[in-house]
Amino acid sequence: MHLQKRTRKTLGSLSLSDNENVIDLTKYRDGRTEKRKKEEQSRSVPTLKAFLPDEYYVFPEMGLMIHVLFVTDKSIHYDEEEVYVMEDQYGNIFADVVDEETCEGWHAVTKEVFMSAVEQNIPPDPTNPYRGMS
Repeated sequence: MHLQKRTRKTLGSLSLSDNENVIDLTKYRDGRTEKRKKEEQSRSVPTLKAFLPDEYYVFPEMGLMIHVLFVTDKSIHYDEEEVYVMEDQYGNIFADVVDEETCEGWHAVTKEVFMSAVEQNIPPDPTNPYRGMS
């Protein structure tokens, strides 16, 4: 009984809000949650700077995948610039100038993902063209 009175007296005299060493867990958790959300939002997928030969890429917004076959040098039709030669999952062969802008929006994928798309071979909806076609 004596111990209980002493404990009440000691605890009763403490004011937790005045103590600098006491942390409000609710405020701490809210702060950590906001900080984590900001960190996750800042972690965007890095933009590719260049395609590599014999690698595979996807442009999710268009549902297009490519396999970079090789890179040329001194193209006659592209002002003697280097050019990527690529094939898509539908078997179309095309080329584009080597430039950072060429790679914007593309993300690397594995050969297995590309080959799965080749096997499915479902062309895009012709009523929704993706390259200036009418």
